[in-house]
Amino acid sequence: MGAAGSRGGRRPAPDAWRAVPETARPILRELVLHGPQSRTALARSLGLSPGSLTRLTKPLVEAGLVVERGAVPHPVSGRPTRPLEVVADDLHFVGVTLTSSHVYGVLTNLRADVVARESAPLADLAPETVIAQIGEVAERLSARGRQPVAIGLGMGGNARTRAPVGEGELIDSGLLGWEQVPVSRMASERLGIPCTVRNDVTALAYSHLWSKQARGLTDFAMVTVGDGLGYALFLGGRAVRLTEAAIGDFGHQILTPDGPMCPAGHCGCAGAYLTKSSLMMTAAQGMRRFPTYSEVLELAGAGDRVCARAVQRAAWALGVLIANVVNNTGVRTLVLAGEAIDVARVARPELERGLAARHRNPEDIELTVQAHDFHDWARGAAVVAIRRHISDH
Repeated sequence: MGAAGSRGGRRPAPDAWRAVPETARPILRELVLHGPQSRTALARSLGLSPGSLTRLTKPLVEAGLVVERGAVPHPVSGRPTRPLEVVADDLHFVGVTLTSSHVYGVLTNLRADVVARESAPLADLAPETVIAQIGEVAERLSARGRQPVAIGLGMGGNARTRAPVGEGELIDSGLLGWEQVPVSRMASERLGIPCTVRNDVTALAYSHLWSKQARGLTDFAMVTVGDGLGYALFLGGRAVRLTEAAIGDFGHQILTPDGPMCPAGHCGCAGAYLTKSSLMMTAAQGMRRFPTYSEVLELAGAGDRVCARAVQRAAWALGVLIANVVNNTGVRTLVLAGEAIDVARVARPELERGLAARHRNPEDIELTVQAHDFHDWARGAAVVAIRRHISDH
C-alpha cells in the first residue's frame, strides 16, 4: 500500500491524531481493522446515517488521516463508489514479545502489516538488560522503516500487574524471575515512545482478530500450549479480562483424576498432559532417556510406540480441554497456537476423540491450528500498541 502522497492526498500532520473527536474514532478503528470500505458499508456497520458519516469523515480526510481510493463498481448495484481508506503507512509501531531466552520484535504500519522483523538472544534476565535489548531490537527495526510512535510488549508466564499510585503498572513475572518491575515506564524511557504491556496470549488473540481469516469474527477462544498453557476469550469482539488466578487455574483443571502428576502436585490436570516438559517426561519413562520435544514428535510420526502413545495422550487431553472451554463459554470457534501445539496435527484423531468424549456435537466446533512463529506473537503486541494509540489520541 502506498503513502497518502501517492494518491494525491496530504501527509497527516504529527498532531493530527490528537485532534480527532471521540465520535469519529469508531470510523478510524473500523477502517484500520477491516480495510477500505464504501461510505454506505461504513455507515451500515457503524449504525450511522449517511449524513452523520459524511460530517464525521470530512475532517478526517482534510487532516490526511483518511483518503478516498479511485472509483470502483459497487458489488451489488454496479454504480461507481469511492472507498475510504485509512492512511496506514505514515505511522509505524513496534511489537515485542519475550521468552525466557529471546526477544522477538516486529515493525508494523497502522494496520499491523509487518514491515520488518528482528530477534536476539537475551544475555541475562535482569530487567535492565532485557529493556536495553528491547531498545536495541527496536532501533534495528526503526532503521528499516519510519520512526515508531508506540511500542507494545507481550509477556507470558505468571505475569501479574500491580498499580500503586504514582508508579504505573509493576510487573511480577515468574517466567523471568521479576518482582514489581515498572516495565512500561522503563521501556518508554529507553525508547522515548509510549509502551503498553499486555499478556502475550491476549495480544496474540488480538493479532488473530486483526487477520483477514477472522474478518467478522466476534466470539472465539485461544488456547496456547508451550512451556505452560495460555488462554484468552473474546466475546463481542472484546477480550474478557481474566484474573491471574483464573489463567493459572486454566492450566491446572483436572481432566482425569488418575492421570499423571504435574510439578504442583495435581494428578491428571491439563498441564500434566500438555506442556512441553510433561510430554517429554512421559516419553522419557518409556525411552529410559530424556528426549527433546521435537524428537518425541518426529519419533511419534515415524511410528515409535512409546512416543506415539505420549503424543496421542496429550492430543486426547487437548481435545478434552477444548470441550471444557466450549461447554463453559458457549463459543464455537477456537484457535490453537504455541510452540507445542503440533500434537494437534500429529495426533488429530485422538484430539477429536477427547473432544467427543466431553461434548455432544463436536462437529459444530471450528478449530484453527496456527503455525508457530514468535514474530506472530510480537505482531500481537504491536496490535495492542495500535489499539492504544487509536484510543488515546
